[in-house]
Amino acid sequence: MSTLPDFLADQYDIELSAFRAALESVPAEMFSTARLGHSPAWHALHIADWLRLTMMEDKTPTYNYLGWEDQAWAQNLNGIAPVKEDADQAAILAQLGSVGAQAVVYLRGASDTDLSGMAFSPSAPNGERPRLAALGMHLRHIAYHRGQVQLGKKA
Repeated sequence: MSTLPDFLADQYDIELSAFRAALESVPAEMFSTARLGHSPAWHALHIADWLRLTMMEDKTPTYNYLGWEDQAWAQNLNGIAPVKEDADQAAILAQLGSVGAQAVVYLRGASDTDLSGMAFSPSAPNGERPRLAALGMHLRHIAYHRGQVQLGKKA
């Protein structure tokens, strides 16, 4: 019988694998080229940033790809990114892979307390939402950006 943490970890692992496959299918010479607004590199770093922020609750000022850079809360988190958008494809995918693996490990070991309560969510009216709802929304967020990468290959 699967537990809720195992279920969530499996779903994140599956979606992150599908996202990575979409990113790997982009030729290296096009990886940092913006298509339909952003490059595949940006999409990868965007998801890595949001995983760090929402899953690991890392509030160090090392973010550049949240997509809310004009907002005061995001400006407080801006700093030197671990990997930049103009890095090579392998370095960007390694960053996404590392952060994604940490997120899956976190979920597998999550307690009921870890999965309850409120989570930071700037799109919510009060800036937070129930943790499980936030995890579900973020999972769909990854799928959305996977779709953006796929559409960008056709542009």
